[in-house]
Amino acid sequence: MNRRLALLLPLLLAGLAGPGQAQPAGPQMPPRELHYFDIPPMSFADAKGQPAGTLLERLRQAWPASLEMPPLRLAPLKRSLHDILNRREPICLVGVFMTPERAAQAWFSNPIFRESPSVFIATRALAERLKQYPSAQALVTDRSQRLLLTDGASYGPLDEWIQQRGPVVLRVAAPPPRQLHMLLRGHAEFMFSDEHQAVQMLKELGPEGQALEWFVLPGMVAPPTRHVMCQRDLDPQWLRALDAGLSQLELSAPAGP
Repeated sequence: MNRRLALLLPLLLAGLAGPGQAQPAGPQMPPRELHYFDIPPMSFADAKGQPAGTLLERLRQAWPASLEMPPLRLAPLKRSLHDILNRREPICLVGVFMTPERAAQAWFSNPIFRESPSVFIATRALAERLKQYPSAQALVTDRSQRLLLTDGASYGPLDEWIQQRGPVVLRVAAPPPRQLHMLLRGHAEFMFSDEHQAVQMLKELGPEGQALEWFVLPGMVAPPTRHVMCQRDLDPQWLRALDAGLSQLELSAPAGP
């Protein structure tokens, strides 16, 4: 091999591994988009279509100053979960519960928010009867009472009780504020919320909200925490930077109005 060819050979080999040949993708940091879903007052799009709510305000407060925040996008909860768990999109989802199944397939931040106590919502007429149950678990596991759930959502510690019902639940894509109308129309007997959200939703429903009420039963599970959930192909190091900011915030929700 002459000296000229020896000098050119490394360049020729580099060319063979150029644009036409796929290279392993390195970790991405931070995500391409931050998804959020419609659970007012915690996260929602305001009248101008802008991201709003307690969860997103806390995210902005905790976001590392050294990182540019990706675009916030309102998206259906079930679709975002599917894209993350199946590693289809380099995204994160704000405000979800951490379950063992999800934690095995995605990265999670430290808690971004602790909900106020979990409560039940029903029509006032039905609530008087449902309050006669001896415990929260007794009501949740009674298959004769139709339970309204958000399709694709986890309910944190309540999931274990829900599983005891088997398929006897009504799962819908509608967000919680619209589910209230389904209770009023008799599609189900009760649904879950947290106290702060329940107070806000019934207030915003106006006169119709007077036909509904929230209530508690003995033995309700402890309030769950919400987290930022990220696709596993993303570099988890940026989440640690976010965790540092989250550690400076008060975790519990403010008192409801």
